[in-house]
Amino acid sequence: MPEMPEVTVISEDVAALAVGREVLRAAVFRPDVTNLAPEEFEKRLVGETLLGTGRRGKIIVLDFGSVVGLVHLVISGRVLRLPEWTGPDRMNTAVLEFGGEEGPVVLSFTRLWLGYFDLYEPGEEDGHPLISRLGPDPLSDDFTVEYLISALGGRKANVKGMLLDQSVVAGLGNIYVDEVLFAASVNPTRKANTLTMEEIEHVYAATRDILARAIELRGTTFDSYHDAFGETGMFQDQLKVFTREGEPCPRCGTQIVKTRVAGRGTHFCPSCQPH
Repeated sequence: MPEMPEVTVISEDVAALAVGREVLRAAVFRPDVTNLAPEEFEKRLVGETLLGTGRRGKIIVLDFGSVVGLVHLVISGRVLRLPEWTGPDRMNTAVLEFGGEEGPVVLSFTRLWLGYFDLYEPGEEDGHPLISRLGPDPLSDDFTVEYLISALGGRKANVKGMLLDQSVVAGLGNIYVDEVLFAASVNPTRKANTLTMEEIEHVYAATRDILARAIELRGTTFDSYHDAFGETGMFQDQLKVFTREGEPCPRCGTQIVKTRVAGRGTHFCPSCQPH
């Protein structure tokens, strides 16, 4: 957490709040969360205008024209609008203040203890180790049924591990893979090369549908995730299996099971998703 839908929501929030605005102040508290010295971080950003935002996998991309920011929230990181400037501290790891005719906008990049806010020359971000090996984005035109058949076919790894592999599909995480496989009636421990073409088509369709709905409902909140306005997501109310261990399957009534697959806690229905 946050996964692809949550990162998409935050990226779009930052665009709504700050695109077209000039950076008036910038500061970072911890040198280990950026690839530049704190004074260089400030120097590179102050005076720049945010031209646009985007997402690469689970990474927020901030386009300042002459410099590109990459923000990885990892587990607990957040981007939050603040009412006024506040100095960076152990919570507000980095802070940017944007100017504008309607008054300043202050964004805090909080709790980046395992994440980062790196700055790159335009084009150099493609060489970042978490970007250079990314597979297609699941909501892009590059992610097709034919691609997924090719990516999974012949692979002996379990299908859950394959879908979590960012070089196969960029941005999918534990929550949404469990939900996708339930919707597609595929057991997460199945070897990828045992899936039929029809099953892969179901996985493809479920991936696109569930991610689109999760973005529309502004993500999934269990504890730490909030959007840039401090609001929680709403997709947690739509989850069918994730975190529902011991509850009846919404499709058949069988008790939802939790196990470990690909090193992650995994939820599924043993009747609807037979091995």
